[in-house]
Amino acid sequence: MTYCHDFTQLQLRQALRLLRDTPEELRAEDDPAFTTEQVNFLEKRLYEVRSLLEGLTDPSPVYADSTLFVHDLLARHRQIAAIWSVEDVKNVRPHLTDEQAWEVLEQVGDKHDAEWGISWTTLETVADDLFPMTRTDSVPPWEEE
Repeated sequence: MTYCHDFTQLQLRQALRLLRDTPEELRAEDDPAFTTEQVNFLEKRLYEVRSLLEGLTDPSPVYADSTLFVHDLLARHRQIAAIWSVEDVKNVRPHLTDEQAWEVLEQVGDKHDAEWGISWTTLETVADDLFPMTRTDSVPPWEEE
């Protein structure tokens, strides 16, 4: 198979997974009204799927760095984004596992205030809410007895 064919299949599988993995609370009910949070989630999911499907007509070159790929894709649509990673979360809360740091990022992405954006303080606050620090977490390794 060629790179282009593999890339297309990967994007189609990812788009289908995004559509299939809709949280239970967003599934059809008797009351067709959605909450603001549900609408925001659905708009975000629709954008993700649309981006994947648009990429099928213009497969991108192989990128060693996913950040470069994202910035290139956004530039084509005259958009920008600040990218935060698990490593960023672990810089402010080193005691978290990669999975916990990812949970923090997901929560930040879902709940951040567009007026203020995302900052180091945002990461710290959400990390503290989800995974409160214990005394041993707050003591630097060089001060431990």
